[in-house]
Amino acid sequence: MKKKKAVIAALAAMTVLMAAGCAKSGPAQVWDAGENSIYVTKTMEVESAMIYTSEKTNDLYTQEGLSAFAKEAAADYNASKGAAAESENAEGAAKLPVALKSCTLEGQTGTLVFAYGTPEDFTQFAQEYGDNTHSVTSLSVGAMTEIASQAGFGEAGFLTAAGKEADTAEVTKQQEDGVIAIEGAATVYTEGKIKYVTDGCTVRDEHCVATPEGTSYIVFQ
Repeated sequence: MKKKKAVIAALAAMTVLMAAGCAKSGPAQVWDAGENSIYVTKTMEVESAMIYTSEKTNDLYTQEGLSAFAKEAAADYNASKGAAAESENAEGAAKLPVALKSCTLEGQTGTLVFAYGTPEDFTQFAQEYGDNTHSVTSLSVGAMTEIASQAGFGEAGFLTAAGKEADTAEVTKQQEDGVIAIEGAATVYTEGKIKYVTDGCTVRDEHCVATPEGTSYIVFQ
């Protein structure tokens, strides 16, 4: 337990929020993990990026050290969920609840990218390990047929990606579309193009939305 807490403390001490805003990643790449953000693929897989900066060039930590901290946090979480105490997904093996995809440390900026077994693992891992780069307390993703049945969806006020009012009944007809239900403020990227969002969301480009506090829905192709 002491070792686990030491890992958490080290990660929390090094993490500082970067300025919000969707990073332009070029036409061939929807998400480059260039800012604190959540990424949802067309197959409903969830990833996230945690970016930190230090006030000066970090002489106390190396990329290898940062990677070791992150791997230990992931392995501890996975073990607590009854999975293997590993930190990276292996080809042909079952997906881990949390897997470290990449770790970089360049000058004053470090980036950790994680992949999750389920959306719930994203929120639970963030809460357990003190990821304060967002305020998300609940996240679910799925097809329209799954998410539209959730309580509150029918009463949500939708806008098109262009900001025009949209009829909820029309939105729910798009049964093959993907939907993200999120509680809390975050920057969210989608692999598919965004079609509708609920009132209060800010559509920054066709693949990027900033959600406010409270419950939001994002519909994408």
